[in-house]
Amino acid sequence: MSQDLAGILRELRDGNGPPIMLLFGDDFRVRAASKAILEVITPNSDQNVNVERYDGRSCSWDEVEAALMTPSLFATCHTVVVDDAPYFAPAQRKGSLLEKALTLWTDGQRDQSGRALMGFLSAEGWSPDQWLEATESTTAGELAAAHGVNAKEVQTIWQYCREQGLELGKGKTGDSKRLEELVDKGVPQGTSLIMLAAQVDRRARLYKKMTQAGCVLDLSIERDRSGRIRRESLAAFLDQQLRKAQKRIEPRAKEMMLARTGDELWAFYQEIEKLVLYVGAEPMIKAADVEEVFIDQAEGWVFDLTDALGRRDILKALRDLGRLLTNGEYPLRLLGAIASEVRRLLQSRELLDKELANVWRRGLSYQEFQRVLPQDLVGLPTRSPYVNYLTLQRAEKFTLRELKAYRGLIQDADRRLKSSGQVARAAMERLLIEMCLGKDDHRPHATTDR
Repeated sequence: MSQDLAGILRELRDGNGPPIMLLFGDDFRVRAASKAILEVITPNSDQNVNVERYDGRSCSWDEVEAALMTPSLFATCHTVVVDDAPYFAPAQRKGSLLEKALTLWTDGQRDQSGRALMGFLSAEGWSPDQWLEATESTTAGELAAAHGVNAKEVQTIWQYCREQGLELGKGKTGDSKRLEELVDKGVPQGTSLIMLAAQVDRRARLYKKMTQAGCVLDLSIERDRSGRIRRESLAAFLDQQLRKAQKRIEPRAKEMMLARTGDELWAFYQEIEKLVLYVGAEPMIKAADVEEVFIDQAEGWVFDLTDALGRRDILKALRDLGRLLTNGEYPLRLLGAIASEVRRLLQSRELLDKELANVWRRGLSYQEFQRVLPQDLVGLPTRSPYVNYLTLQRAEKFTLRELKAYRGLIQDADRRLKSSGQVARAAMERLLIEMCLGKDDHRPHATTDR
C-alpha cells in the first residue's frame, strides 16, 4: 500500500485503501490530509452522521473500540477519528497526560481527568498491583515533585479514581496492545479508523507494524538545524497558496513573509489568508501590504530595520524605527539587534575578504551559494544557510573599516540611551543617520582599521 497522501487517496477511491490509518507530523498538514481523506470516504453532507470524533487525550480505548464495533444504522460506511491519539507518543511526552488530568479536573470533567491519570500511570509503567497498593498522599506528593505540579490536586484526582473504581491497564501501554490486536484482526466491513498525532515513537512495535501494513502517513515538515521550517519548504508552500488564490507577489514582499514566519505552518497559512483578503481584487501582493497586516512571528522586524540599514535607506530606516518605538519596543533592545547585525556583517565581511574570496561573486544565486560553499567552512554568522546568504549579500555593500567604525557609533548610542539627559528616540535616530551616511572617517578610533 502507498504511504503518501496522493497514493492513499487513489487507493481509497478504488476501494483498496487501508481501513486503519495513522497521520502524524505538522498539525496543519495532518488536518488538511485528514479532511481530504474524509471527503473521499464520506461526502461532506454525510459526515455529521457517519463520522465520530474522539479526543484521545481524555477518552478511553473502550469508547473508541465500542464505536468501531457498533455498525451505523444510517449508512454503510462508518468512520471513527481519534484526535491527539496517545498510543504512539514518545516516552518524554507522558508527563503531558498528568497536566491534562489536572486541566480536565479544573474544567469539571472528572471522569476524563481520572482516565487521563490512569493513562499517565500506565505510561509510567505502573502495574495494577502497584495502583491498588499505593497510598495516594505519599504517591501524589512524589508525582507532583517529579513533574512540577500541585500535589493536593493530584491527590484529589487520585482519590476520585479510587472512589469510582477505575482500573489501571487501560492507559497508553494497555491501549497500544489492544490497538495492535485490532490491526491484526481488522475492523468490521465498511468501518475506518483514522488516528491523528503530533509525534510518534518510531521505535515502538505498534508503529513498525502499522508502517509495514502501509497504514502510516508521515506529514512532518523539514526543519533546518536551528529548528525553523526550511526556507525551501516555506517558499513552496507560499507559492502553492498564492496559486490557489490567483495572486502574484513582489520578490521583496516574499522575502519579508519568509523572514517573519515562525515555527508553525498553521500560523503561516492564517497570515497568508489574511493577506489575500486584505489585498482584495488586487492581483499583486506588495511589500507595503506585508508590512501592514502580516504579523511578525519570528522577530522579522530585525530584518526590516537591518535591511534598510544595509541599503543605506535612511528614510525607510527612520520609518521602521518610528513604527517599532510606537509599538512599544525598547530602544536598548533595538540597539542590541543592530549590534548583533553589525557583528554578523563583520563576520561575513571577513569571510568575503578571506575564505570566500575565490568563491563569492556579486549576484550569486542561493542555489549556487549552496553548491560552492565549502563544507568545512567555519565562522559563518548563523546556523541558517539562507540567513547566512542574505547576510553575505548585505556585507558586500560595506568595507571592513566601515563596519568596525559602526561599533564605535553603537557604543556612543548606548551611552546616550543610558544617560538620563538624553531622549531615546533622538539617540536612535542619530545612530541610524550616522550609519546610513557611511561616514567612517570622522571617528578617531576607526582610522587605524583597514
